[in-house]
Amino acid sequence: MRCGTVCMQKNKLWIWKAYCRDTGQLIDWECGNRGQNTLARVMARLRRWSVWFFCTDNWKVYPREIPEDALIQGKRGTVRIERNNARQRHWFARFKCKSQVVSRSLRMVDLTISLFARFHVNGQREDILAFF
Repeated sequence: MRCGTVCMQKNKLWIWKAYCRDTGQLIDWECGNRGQNTLARVMARLRRWSVWFFCTDNWKVYPREIPEDALIQGKRGTVRIERNNARQRHWFARFKCKSQVVSRSLRMVDLTISLFARFHVNGQREDILAFF
């Protein structure tokens, strides 16, 4: 799991992502701040997936919410999700911090991630043609 940010002028919107290392699918995400409450919302939804370990960066809230024996912290475990974040920034200008196209709407950010997960991560690119 890893969180990234969408820069807004006054407030930063953090996007917490849960990414399956085996299938390469984006399982879930949550938009919010970088606090423990946002992480708790993601973790509550992840319980249905029976996740047995988490690879995260060294952010301080992870050990508060994830049991020590299920937590692997460090850069080695987050390479794939960082690649996912880079692809997201490539496909959608709203996730580039230096751009002027950042949406101020939480709903638009959430819908954009949903489309990204459906067509560029979890689905086939051909699916987007059928969508339109």
